Amino acid sequence: MVIKWLNKWFIIMLRIIRLFTDFAVIYAAFYLGYKIYFINTPKICALYQAELSPTLYYIPSADRHYLTIAFGVGIITVIVYAFLSLYKEDTSILHVKEYKNVIIGYIIAAILFLAVYYAYFTYPSRDIQNKLFSRRIFGFASILSISGIMLARLIFNKIQHWLHSKGTGAKRVIIYGAGEAGKLIARRLNEFPAFGMFVVGFIDDGAELTNTRVIYNQAKRLSLNVISTGDNLKKYVDQYAADEVLVAMPSGTTEKIVSIMNYCMENNIHYRFVPNVYELSIHRTVTKNIAGIPMISVKNTSQHYIYLFFKRIFDFITSLILLILLSPLLLITSLIIRLDSKGNPIFVQTRIGLNGKSFSIYKFRTLKSDTNKYEVNPLNGKDNRITKVGKWLRKTSLDELPQLLNVLLGSMSLVGPRPEMPFIVDGYNKLQYERLRVKPGITGLWQLSADRSIAIHENMDYDLYYVHEQSFLLDIVILIQTFFFAFRGI
Repeated sequence: MVIKWLNKWFIIMLRIIRLFTDFAVIYAAFYLGYKIYFINTPKICALYQAELSPTLYYIPSADRHYLTIAFGVGIITVIVYAFLSLYKEDTSILHVKEYKNVIIGYIIAAILFLAVYYAYFTYPSRDIQNKLFSRRIFGFASILSISGIMLARLIFNKIQHWLHSKGTGAKRVIIYGAGEAGKLIARRLNEFPAFGMFVVGFIDDGAELTNTRVIYNQAKRLSLNVISTGDNLKKYVDQYAADEVLVAMPSGTTEKIVSIMNYCMENNIHYRFVPNVYELSIHRTVTKNIAGIPMISVKNTSQHYIYLFFKRIFDFITSLILLILLSPLLLITSLIIRLDSKGNPIFVQTRIGLNGKSFSIYKFRTLKSDTNKYEVNPLNGKDNRITKVGKWLRKTSLDELPQLLNVLLGSMSLVGPRPEMPFIVDGYNKLQYERLRVKPGITGLWQLSADRSIAIHENMDYDLYYVHEQSFLLDIVILIQTFFFAFRGI
């Protein structure tokens, strides 16, 4: 009980800290925006021999008004964020839903504030001299606010994930069923500590498994102990201070599942169960309540042509600008690769893209020139096939830069699933083929994840989430995260 109480208050404290952090970031952003305005505006006006408008340019006596603006925007923003559930646990992959709502919520809060503010100060009887807040300051502060809040939450989430992985501030759960479904749940909860669940062990009706360890992640050799059978579930829920039981027996009989559910209800044990459609990707299904009856259906994955049109324009313009700006870096990198090892500095390989069509992908060569280009990619920097310069390129992700040419030509996008080699795609099942319904990208959810050591086709959740949730705002969120984590390498 003590552990449950501590975890409960720990979660509450984390939410309070998030709230005050958001407010503090906004307050600091308006201060910085105010200072940036004073640094640049006089110089710009002097350049154009323009006079500063008293309604747009602050004098020292206006400082208190500026503090009032910062306070008002901060208060409205945290209220809107609360309505958008931004102070509760976010269970979306890599927190993309949270980061999308950070942007949407701030825009809503800014519009609400400006509507009230200008309605008040433009009333005929009001004296607006030195009162109307500079739109330029508001613009600077808004950009800094959104960037600062996202950066703060990125750091905060990393810390919270680490704590959750140790069981601190997370719900303690027991998985009932050590079969494939149970191992899948354990693997997902380990991969995504954002869910806030810490698995303490398995319960399984197979008596031969009791006191053995079941490996739920072969790639990382992670395992959990099978505590006992389900004969005395209440005893082990209390012993391990479990908050919840996850029943993972989708192939079990209806009588067995109902029996477990009744036992949990009689003993006041919180539970959830996996339906017998768990083989479907969780990101393809949606649950809807119809007349009190839960219904599971498959999401409509049709793409919006307006989104695809603007995404292509954005890809073309951005890749063209980046190729021009980075051309000196591209030339210098090519020269360094050529001096370090024999062979063409540009690596060309056939990959499979949108709707299964093949194309040539361009990258800086990071492996020795005599390496078979269709061998399995290195999983870490210790692979002896990697050149000296190649280790640095992979560490900084600079080896991906030539793919901007693929984006410019239209065979790739800035954001999307990583393109696979033909022989891997040949072995795809129907579910894995879904990732080919969108154009491949330089960066994406899988590329940002901590699970890149696992083959893409064996870890589809990231790509399937993107396929079924794609939007222009999601692309922006992924690009922002890429900017912050571009130098992690492999």
